Amino acid sequence: MKIIYALLSGVAMAALALSAQAADAYQPGQRLQAKQIQRLGQLPVYTVDKQQYRLLPQSAAGGRSLLLDAQGVVFSSQNEILITGATENDVQLGAGKGPVPVSVQSFAATGIVVLRYADFGSAVSALAWLQQQLPQASLHLAIEQAPLKPS
Repeated sequence: MKIIYALLSGVAMAALALSAQAADAYQPGQRLQAKQIQRLGQLPVYTVDKQQYRLLPQSAAGGRSLLLDAQGVVFSSQNEILITGATENDVQLGAGKGPVPVSVQSFAATGIVVLRYADFGSAVSALAWLQQQLPQASLHLAIEQAPLKPS
C-alpha cells in the first residue's frame, strides 16, 4: 500500500510541475498581465529600431526567441537579419569582425541576404555592426507578432 501511495504522490507532483511549467508557456501575440511580467523579474533589454524588447527566458518552437514589448505583448524572432541593397560578398566583407552568423542564405534573384544568429542578443549586436559597415544597405531584424490572443 505504501508503494502505491508513494507512486501516486510522485505522479501527482510531476503533474503539478508540468502544469506550472505549461502556465508559463508564452505564445506570440499573447498579452501578459502586470503580475506575470513582475514575476519574470529582471530580463535582458534590447533596442531594435527605437523599440525596446525584453528577452523572455523560454524559447519557442524552432529556436525562436520570445520577446516582450513595453505593452506586455509577446513577439518572436528567428534571430535573422534581412539585408537588401548589398551583395552577398559585400555582406560577408561587412560582417568581418562582427558577431558570426550560424547561417547565411543568399537569394540572388531578389537581392536579399539573410543572416541567422544563434540568439537574439547576437542578432541585435550584428545589426548595429552591419548598419555601420553597410550604410548603403537596408537591414531589418525580423520580429513578428501573431494576432493578439486574449490573456
